[in-house]
Amino acid sequence: MGLTFNLKKKDVPVTIESEQGNLNLKLVEMSAALRDQYLDTVSARMHIVNGQPAGIKKFDGMQADLLSRCLLKEDGKQVSPAEIQGWPSSVVAQLFDEAQKLNHLNRAEDLEKKV
Repeated sequence: MGLTFNLKKKDVPVTIESEQGNLNLKLVEMSAALRDQYLDTVSARMHIVNGQPAGIKKFDGMQADLLSRCLLKEDGKQVSPAEIQGWPSSVVAQLFDEAQKLNHLNRAEDLEKKV
């Protein structure tokens, strides 16, 4: 039995409604290299006790850091972390959860491998 993979990145359309009009975006699967860069960033935020992750020492911008890597505007440019940080927390939290699923990011498992 063999394995077959598709190298086309998965994406999910996203619409952000605002008083200025709709913002049409795309949540895209990251490359392995971009995912590793993100995991390096997250591991630097970890509080380590006896060589084991014991919590996050800095939350500021953590969700925007992931979203800015995989949330694209219609012109293909990434949405900036600063723009994302200005959105309501409920929107950012839901997008963050979806980005984690799309990019197969299991927080505890992935972080333990990086520490």
